[in-house]
Amino acid sequence: MQAQEIGYTDVTQDQFSQRQIKDSRKPKITLAHLNRLKKMRAARDLETLMKQDLLQLMYGAPQEEGGGMGI
Repeated sequence: MQAQEIGYTDVTQDQFSQRQIKDSRKPKITLAHLNRLKKMRAARDLETLMKQDLLQLMYGAPQEEGGGMGI
């Protein structure tokens, strides 16, 4: 999987955050920038959800299995 498919930034194409000393105004945010930010946020949310599932599995209470001691 490429970095672009899962929503991570590509440093070589990131011209929005590259500022020059002579820049006195903020750059305009285009739809491409907004779409890239949307993909990054979705990827981060997915990773957080997967991490929460893993932590719940690791540290959650064990489930009861019907086998008990039979008393």
